[in-house]
Amino acid sequence: MGDLFSNCTDHYPIEKYFQNCTNTSRPCELIHDFAVVAQLLTILDFYITCTLFLLALIINIYFLWICVPLYWKMSYETRKRYVFVISRCVSSISAALTLLILRCILYVYFPPETSSYWLYVIVIVADNISFYSLQGSYIGMAILLYIGVIHPVYFSRRLILRKIYILAVSNVILAILISVPLGAFQTATYIPGPIQCESQHCAPVVGLINFIIVSLAFSATILILLFVFICLSFHIHQSKKLGSYTSSQTLHHARIRLGWTLTAIIVISLAEGIPSSFLIGLKADSVLNTCNNFYQADRLVQITVFTSIDSIIWANVLILDPLASIIFDRNIMNKVTHHINRSQVYYAKFLESVSSNDSKNLPE
Repeated sequence: MGDLFSNCTDHYPIEKYFQNCTNTSRPCELIHDFAVVAQLLTILDFYITCTLFLLALIINIYFLWICVPLYWKMSYETRKRYVFVISRCVSSISAALTLLILRCILYVYFPPETSSYWLYVIVIVADNISFYSLQGSYIGMAILLYIGVIHPVYFSRRLILRKIYILAVSNVILAILISVPLGAFQTATYIPGPIQCESQHCAPVVGLINFIIVSLAFSATILILLFVFICLSFHIHQSKKLGSYTSSQTLHHARIRLGWTLTAIIVISLAEGIPSSFLIGLKADSVLNTCNNFYQADRLVQITVFTSIDSIIWANVLILDPLASIIFDRNIMNKVTHHINRSQVYYAKFLESVSSNDSKNLPE
């Protein structure tokens, strides 16, 4: 063992990377914290989150596979309500895929210290686009619900499908305009490239700007969803007073779906905001095994825990969101039920054929 850690009770294989990090009076505490960081990254940020994002990817692909054929069979009026549903699903697939690539492929097989700047830029920008377009899809769904309930005449007569398409495309374009410069600087904080952004001065500023943009995006999404939720609740109350049972029941299901979305966004904003606040002012290096990171290992433990929890929450929301859409949408639920029933028939036929073959092979 090296002299720096010779008096430590516990020893770790990673000690060899920090033998020259002598500018500390508590090397044993720091090496223990650093070992915890490495273990958390392996268990939480790799195995658990990769499994969850893979599951989210499969579920959202299945949901899109159901939605698209149904969409083309819907009436003109009904299609208006499903444009942002499909947009949300595409953004969810992109988010799950990019996060899966980032954690399971790039970090493992192409670590930042040996990889191309542009390789990481493409994935990080794509991930940012997914994030902002997903929030925009939530806002679009809420606004269409508000117009359809509060201003039904305008929704049916003046809000044509082409306007909704334009709104959905504008959502993606806005997400791209935000994501490209932000993703380029985010990548530059830990990979050398055309943009120079050192960890001591530039990286904390980029972290602060990212925190402000994400906070504004979440705040706008929550306020709009909350406004629509309150308006919808008031309209349901008025429908019940007028004795419109069918109308109030339909709106009640829409309110439950909107309430789930609002709750999910609030939870995600807290999970995203807490680690982002810890990252403000952090002067960490892109390569993990440096003395600069070693000296702040105790802070890295907190950041790793919160960022891992954020990833797990994101993955669970991406899983539960299409499931909630299936539960609260009768058309999609009927299609899923049909698939389940058909798979049960196929499974029964398979068991029957296996049983028949076994009986033929029995000795007479």
